[in-house]
Amino acid sequence: MSASVAAAPKARLDVVGIVSRWGTVGSLVLLVVFFSLKEGDAFANSRNFINILNQVSILAILAAGLTVCLTMGLFDLSIGSIATLGGYLALRWGAEGAFGLGPYGVLLVVLLAAIAIGVANGVIVSYLGVSAFIATLATASILDGIALGYSDTATVQVGIPFQILDLGQAKLGPIPAPVVIMAVVMVVLWFFLERTQMGRHMYAIGGNPIAARLAGVRIRYYAILALSISAVCAVLGGTVADAIIGAGRPYGVGSVYLLDAFAAAFIGAATLRPGRFHMFGTLVGVLLLGVINNGLSIMGAETFWQYIVKGVILIVAVFHSGAVSMRRQGV
Repeated sequence: MSASVAAAPKARLDVVGIVSRWGTVGSLVLLVVFFSLKEGDAFANSRNFINILNQVSILAILAAGLTVCLTMGLFDLSIGSIATLGGYLALRWGAEGAFGLGPYGVLLVVLLAAIAIGVANGVIVSYLGVSAFIATLATASILDGIALGYSDTATVQVGIPFQILDLGQAKLGPIPAPVVIMAVVMVVLWFFLERTQMGRHMYAIGGNPIAARLAGVRIRYYAILALSISAVCAVLGGTVADAIIGAGRPYGVGSVYLLDAFAAAFIGAATLRPGRFHMFGTLVGVLLLGVINNGLSIMGAETFWQYIVKGVILIVAVFHSGAVSMRRQGV
């Protein structure tokens, strides 16, 4: 009798642990099942699943870079503006044949410019003591001004090299190029965070920066590295976004992905390892948002429902992640 009573609390704790780890994955599966039953062949077919991956590819690229920052507790609010400026410069300089380097050389220059922006953000945060939230918000405003001033608000539409357009329009068999790029970025950054010493140091900084510093981890260096990675992913995502429609736009490209990137990362922090940001969780968050948008669109739901549902899911995910973290700390 006493043994069965003692075992009951343990069983309840196991259920809580399973729900904490797998709740978001289960929600994704349930949504896929629901839309499949509701819409039948319109949703549940390989063409639409590939379409979902293509629709979320840009968001996933930006969210992957953001996740690297969030593992250290850094909020990068500049990714939307970096994506807009980077994509515009890639297509404009490609169309102009700038630097005489060819399309791939132009892409390299734009990626180097992204690293420079990330380094600037990191220096402001690490050496000037400005919070990442404020520093990257200020950087976003500066970059928006640069993009509008340099472009004179004009969109680039002609003369864009096919090598750059292929980033958004080419296919590898049935798989669109943006999906391939998304997969490569997420796998590389997953390996970086989970299988390298630098990635482990970033997690250590995010978990306890004081202990990490006392252990000899160079916190300033890793802040610069994380923000540079985030900037490179943002430029890559912005370039792909512009390449898809074949036009370099100096405004409004990255801003539409900013909040969703944070939503995906925070939803991911409630997956498998609640309270910790990680790449697989971010992928689950991205897919969750993509399935919701796609399924509701096929059902003919009004656009405002997509925003409402995403907002509710984000609140639940953040609350769940915070509750688990406090439980671990014994609060």
